[in-house]
Amino acid sequence: MLSIAIIDDEAHAREALRAMLTELCPDVRILGEANGVASGMRLIEEMRPDAIFLDIKMNDGTGFDLLKHFPNPAFSLVFTTAYDEYALDAIKCNALDYLVKAINPDELVAAVDKLREKEQGINQRLLSLMASLNNKEEEKIALSSSEGWSFWKLKDIFRLESSSNMTTFYNASGNKLMVSRTLKEFENILPNDRFFRTHQSHIVNRRYVSQVLREDGGYALLPGDTKIPISRRKLNDFLEWLREGGL
Repeated sequence: MLSIAIIDDEAHAREALRAMLTELCPDVRILGEANGVASGMRLIEEMRPDAIFLDIKMNDGTGFDLLKHFPNPAFSLVFTTAYDEYALDAIKCNALDYLVKAINPDELVAAVDKLREKEQGINQRLLSLMASLNNKEEEKIALSSSEGWSFWKLKDIFRLESSSNMTTFYNASGNKLMVSRTLKEFENILPNDRFFRTHQSHIVNRRYVSQVLREDGGYALLPGDTKIPISRRKLNDFLEWLREGGL
């Protein structure tokens, strides 16, 4: 019997997948569920499933963050995602399976059939995938301003700040650029393993956070002694996000 773990930060998505697996694949044994990277790691280490259904974007990081902790995985996996994003191209190139939400029943059954076959070479494909994704450090974002288009490397952007429907980008070279788009739009675009919205008006890049200050409820300290406020309701999540990133 194939044993499976489900890792997804959305409760309704976990419930829907569990129900479909129970109905369509009765010979599959579901060992447990987890709602993020940290809990998913614990679940895998404790239960040792044959395979995992793994969400890509979660509140405390990404499915790829989780995989970094298993350099020689003993499990097979199927990615699940609600986003038609860059990661899917890398997954396809490395012949790994994925399901786009809302999950199609026929595609789910086909994915489980592949898992039963115990395909060889999963480790090498995962290593190739991680190498592909690590190259995203050179990924750029196209920013449209009144002067034209600018292409900024994500790794160089250390913070974003909003004002009404405008967003200002700041990079490590001391440059800034104002763009006529909301901060919410960029929150949805930027990878959440590197960027965190600390406040209704601010997003920060993890690599540039040097300290978290307690004063006035909490600040993230960035280059140039820049203090970025952290909303009280997000402080614990922000600290956990930093810890998950190794800070």
